Amino acid sequence: MALGEHSNEVLIDADIFAMEWAQQIDSSLPTLLIASGVFQYYHEEDVIRFIHAFQKTFPRGELIFDATNGKGIKYANRYVRKTGNTSAAMYFFVNDGREFARKTGTTLLERRTFFTDARKMPGRKLRFYTRIAMKVVDNGGRAILLHLKLN
Repeated sequence: MALGEHSNEVLIDADIFAMEWAQQIDSSLPTLLIASGVFQYYHEEDVIRFIHAFQKTFPRGELIFDATNGKGIKYANRYVRKTGNTSAAMYFFVNDGREFARKTGTTLLERRTFFTDARKMPGRKLRFYTRIAMKVVDNGGRAILLHLKLN
């Protein structure tokens, strides 16, 4: 396992949307799923369908995931096209965390900007352009972390 596994967590190599992986987890326990760098490559209806399936399977579940807003997804796709990678288009974005929680029938527990804490850690070790880009992303809400309570 590339990330390593601790006694109180389960790392599963599977298609997240297929839901067969859920059979390996005790659904009676409180469950936190962290989906990092996953949803933006799918369409909103796929993500919502997955959240509903996760809600049914894990009645005490919570979900943390990263998302980009509409402006951020346009910028990211433009950058990906510049690299010549035509198979990495991104579709899913969240402009309003509360509205997205309403759409999914979940409760928004937290919305935070992506780089705020990370910008403080390296200090001046990052290049000036990188620090400016991170600040622009945070100030514009272009990349966020959402924490949803599913039921």
